Amino acid sequence: MVRSMTGYGRVDEMKGSMRLAVELRAVNHRFQEILVRLPKNWNMLEDRIRKQVARYVRRGRVDVTISLEENDAISSAVAINWDVAEQFLQLSREMDQRFSLETPLSAKDLLLFPGVIHTNDTQETDRDEVAEWVQSVVNAAAEDLLSMKTVEGEGLQADLVHRLLSVNTWLEEIRQLAPSCTKEYHSRLQQRLNEWATQAPFELDQQRLAQEVVFFAEKSDISEEITRLASHCHQFSQQLEKDEAVGRKLDFLLQEMNREANTIASKANHLRIQHLAVEIKTELEKMREQVQNVE
Repeated sequence: MVRSMTGYGRVDEMKGSMRLAVELRAVNHRFQEILVRLPKNWNMLEDRIRKQVARYVRRGRVDVTISLEENDAISSAVAINWDVAEQFLQLSREMDQRFSLETPLSAKDLLLFPGVIHTNDTQETDRDEVAEWVQSVVNAAAEDLLSMKTVEGEGLQADLVHRLLSVNTWLEEIRQLAPSCTKEYHSRLQQRLNEWATQAPFELDQQRLAQEVVFFAEKSDISEEITRLASHCHQFSQQLEKDEAVGRKLDFLLQEMNREANTIASKANHLRIQHLAVEIKTELEKMREQVQNVE
């Protein structure tokens, strides 16, 4: 089924003191291009994440932004290193005795010495565990992106099917008119030549004139163009049902369909057929605009 190249996916999760946010933005691009932005301490995950996202994106550019933050108020708690505090206190007493000082240390004084106060991480998490968590959230965000791309793709497919139906309807009318178009052109050309022959100051080779009439009438025949355009329409319909990246194939088919419609409009000496060919070309142009958004 058709999927859009544009979409958005985001997942936010908390794990202990850490907050993880993964955001994916997909836009149109001729090929598959995935750009990953990670916190500087987690750049080693870039290649793995790019491969993860690639499983969900067949064509288009995707910007993957990952932020990993830790709440210091939650993750850290203040603690006293009693061994260090006792060492400072013992040194203070020895200095008092040696220099006959009377400067007892207060608790406030002890807390100011380096190493007496330190923080303990209350939510120490293994880096491998965090890496697995990041990859899991990336998958969830990619699923969210895929869901949006699929919904938009359904809308694109419905619109393309509707427009293709119009093209087939007009093409069938052209098919019905084509035989009479050639006959009418043959008759008009023969009539004009006959009128001119009666006024010519010399005798004309009637057999040669008849051959030329047939030749020019055959040049206005559009049966081959009708057959090719119908075949392209059928292939276009088949591509819409495939579960793969079909955007570039659809764009190519539309170019070929437009070429056949141009030829029909230029060759057919029939007002109604020319009008229908213009209608087909207009609809094909609208379809091509839509196909630019298809994966």
